[in-house]
Amino acid sequence: MVDEIKFHDRIKTLRSERNMTQQELGDLLSVTGQAVSKWENGLATPDISLLPKIAILFNCTIDSLFFGGADTESLDRKTMIRVDFADAKIESSNLRGIVIRDVVMDGAEIFDSRLNGVQIHHGGMTNLSLRHLDLDGLSLGFSQINGAFIHDLGGHTKPIRFAENDFKRSTIDRCDLANVEIKNCNLSGVRITGSTLRDSWLLQPENYDPIHIENVDFHDSVITRSNLSGVCIEDCLISGLIINGLPVEQLIIAYEQSQDSKH
Repeated sequence: MVDEIKFHDRIKTLRSERNMTQQELGDLLSVTGQAVSKWENGLATPDISLLPKIAILFNCTIDSLFFGGADTESLDRKTMIRVDFADAKIESSNLRGIVIRDVVMDGAEIFDSRLNGVQIHHGGMTNLSLRHLDLDGLSLGFSQINGAFIHDLGGHTKPIRFAENDFKRSTIDRCDLANVEIKNCNLSGVRITGSTLRDSWLLQPENYDPIHIENVDFHDSVITRSNLSGVCIEDCLISGLIINGLPVEQLIIAYEQSQDSKH
């Protein structure tokens, strides 16, 4: 069972224990008392730049503001909800195993961090930047990730799953997405370059704007229930490629033979 600790409960408890008013806490953090009131009522969360100041003020760690003083190992079963990380820069952080729901991460940058086993659901992540991350076992669903830049994600040993996400106009560059499961995602206008999709499952059942794919390893990937009309494949290795049960190499040979017979 997930041990869920909400930030607004934690900040209210810490303030009350020190007999501070909301206005007094706001003055110490250079924000209004109304802002503190919104934090404590779960209507907003402080800017990420304020978290170190809050932790110093209450003599606690940043993690404990969300997880009640849990140690590193127990973070594997914690949940973060309704957290605002918009435009935040998260570097060299260990977020493994955390469940994140209803999070705002528009314009955020996450790099050189551990996200293995993380579950993110119902997030707003427009223009999110992900770089140099450990994503083993990541599960991401029902989120808006349009315009994201996903760069240089290394190999993984546990499956990564994307379901019901909007990746519209995102860029995936130099990523190892082998064995990744992508289901019912909006890939309209996505650009994929220099990446590996070996043994991946790519399900995109509706019509969208063109996807641009360049220098990608699709070896043994599966694409089902998709509209490939107008697709242009050039200068690609197609050994073993099968479309609707028909080996493409045999179709090309038959076509070339038919053309030769006409001359």
